[in-house]
Amino acid sequence: MSFPDRYSSQRDLKLLSRAAYRRSWQLACLTTLALVAGCSTPKKAPPTPPPPLVRTIKPLPPMGAVEGMSIPDVDASGSYLTPNRGVTANTALWHVRMALNVAALSCHGVNEPARLQYNQILHVHQAVLREANAAVDRNYTAAYGSGGLQSRELLNTVVYNFFSLPPVTKSFCPVAIEVGAKILAMPSNQLLAYAPEALTALEKPFQEFYEAYADYLRRLAEWQSRFGGTVTVVVSPTPLPPPPTPPKELGAGFVPPPSVASIPRPQEGSGAPLVPPTTRVIVPTFPLTKPAK
Repeated sequence: MSFPDRYSSQRDLKLLSRAAYRRSWQLACLTTLALVAGCSTPKKAPPTPPPPLVRTIKPLPPMGAVEGMSIPDVDASGSYLTPNRGVTANTALWHVRMALNVAALSCHGVNEPARLQYNQILHVHQAVLREANAAVDRNYTAAYGSGGLQSRELLNTVVYNFFSLPPVTKSFCPVAIEVGAKILAMPSNQLLAYAPEALTALEKPFQEFYEAYADYLRRLAEWQSRFGGTVTVVVSPTPLPPPPTPPKELGAGFVPPPSVASIPRPQEGSGAPLVPPTTRVIVPTFPLTKPAK
């Protein structure tokens, strides 16, 4: 072997030995790092922050009403069913009289204008009110015969209860006083024509209350579904049964049968019962307290 060949072989051996040493050193370093990493304790992940606090207020019934109150269903026109639906002029006038009677007993203020107005209306419009009362009597007699008196007193009770709903008293009283002032300012011969308009105005605060309560029930159901248990959205927990409807209007020429005409009608304030004591009348009323479970 010549000298150049021997020199080249020695140089190659040195290069190979250096490369092998370098690889072994790198492998040793990697092994050491792996051992150190395996013996070290891993850092714990930072705790998950709690969810943000969402402040919420449970919806409350409108106008200070109780929870779980029943409200009427709505008719095809979207209005809530009331005992004033479908009434005619004479019946409307008599319902207006009952509404103003409730206002006289419930609306208290300076000089109690509702009470003073009601007493004046009974005096100023005595004749037309008497005629309206007789016309309503004829309607019930024609529709129910000898049971007309009981049917009328049943509806009267429902009407009084309707206008006596406590949460609506505050908004009902100003309307009643306004209607009473209009009635006192008009002649008696215009009262019958004005009665349906007056009755609609007197009923408006109650329609608005039912609408507000239905909206409260919807908001309550949404609140419970988000922050409480699963609920079913309902318009009313237990809808009130439809109130009775008055009979149709008759002409002044109606003559009741002798068996009906002979039945005396008790007078208000006479002390005689308006409904025979042996008759049990079940009246659907608006609940004033939450029913017991």
